[in-house]
Amino acid sequence: MNPVRPSTSQDAPPTGDPAKGIYFIAVSQFGLAFSFNCIMSFMPFYILNVSGYGEKETMLWIGMIMGATSMIAALAAPFWGSLTTRIRPKLLFQGGIFCNGVIFFIMGFVESLPLLLTLRLIQGAVGGVSTIGLVLITVSAPKDRLPKYLSLFQNSMTAGQLIGPPLGAYAVTLFGYHSPFIIALVVVFFSLVYCRSHVRDIPVQPKSPRQGNPLTGGILWGWGLTIVGTIHLMFLPSILPQVLGDFQLMEQAAITTAGTIMMAYMATAIVGNYLLVSFASRWGLVRLITIACLSAAALQVLLYFSTGVYSFTLIRVLQTGMIAAVIPLVISTFAGEGGGGTTLGFLNSGRFVGNALGPMMSTTILAHFGLLTLYLTIAGLTVAILMAFLASRRM
Repeated sequence: MNPVRPSTSQDAPPTGDPAKGIYFIAVSQFGLAFSFNCIMSFMPFYILNVSGYGEKETMLWIGMIMGATSMIAALAAPFWGSLTTRIRPKLLFQGGIFCNGVIFFIMGFVESLPLLLTLRLIQGAVGGVSTIGLVLITVSAPKDRLPKYLSLFQNSMTAGQLIGPPLGAYAVTLFGYHSPFIIALVVVFFSLVYCRSHVRDIPVQPKSPRQGNPLTGGILWGWGLTIVGTIHLMFLPSILPQVLGDFQLMEQAAITTAGTIMMAYMATAIVGNYLLVSFASRWGLVRLITIACLSAAALQVLLYFSTGVYSFTLIRVLQTGMIAAVIPLVISTFAGEGGGGTTLGFLNSGRFVGNALGPMMSTTILAHFGLLTLYLTIAGLTVAILMAFLASRRM
């Protein structure tokens, strides 16, 4: 009798339909993304409401509080990926979801800006759970369908970003500022139940030969593109009070409009992601990344020339429809070349860096320079990193 060989990440995916388990990973990730974004749509207004600081100082607090979690999570994401070599990924996935739920509940009863910032920093330390989701999918999915399933994972997070903001905004207007935190806790609880009951377990993952040096083969510039793509998606909420104020909207109308705008552009992000990824086998990953980045950069500049809420929203939805696919396309590029958990964690950390830089960059530049400088900075950064990425792929 032949000895039983331990499972590895290079083995064939588990028998049965791999899509079933992957769909439930996406459902669990949707719940976590929903909870984060349920509170993000009104967080700038909440901070303005409780702040005892001046306008400029408060704007900087908004940037730090909204970006703090993601900055710490960016540092923790590769570590979470490396933990899969010692701890079962599903157990890590469940633990991360649970810890985030507890912190959401506590945040709902905090009105001190320093304490709120502290909680966001703690949340960032346990916030790299999406890296574990990527590992679960990469091991479970057939390689020829990996871009499709990574796109599904991206769309699950985008769907949470789509549905969370309007529900959070409407909950604030109906029941007050504490209610969205309770909603977030309930959604996280059900996400944990789905994960425990339906997500398929996989063995502890051995180290990939590429994990020792994650910056080789253009991965550094791929990481840069995940940062840029996330900045495009996440820079706007922190400055929506100022943008909508320029359109003469008062506080309650601005809160509702902010949720609606975020819902609209996240919806087109889902559609654009799905459509672009569906062309991956015919057009190639790198070509699609180039088209998406250049289009999004041009539309970013056009935002400055919008004349009202409707034109601003139209340009914004086109922009997010193009940029959303960049993240799964970049991750698919390197996951298909044999990147291990640490490499995936490094690439995924770009999401968190972008989540942090988006609000921090937008509030800081707007406070000191203005909207045109902000839009030109994001567009220029997009083109520069894209050119570096393309050059690295030709080497």
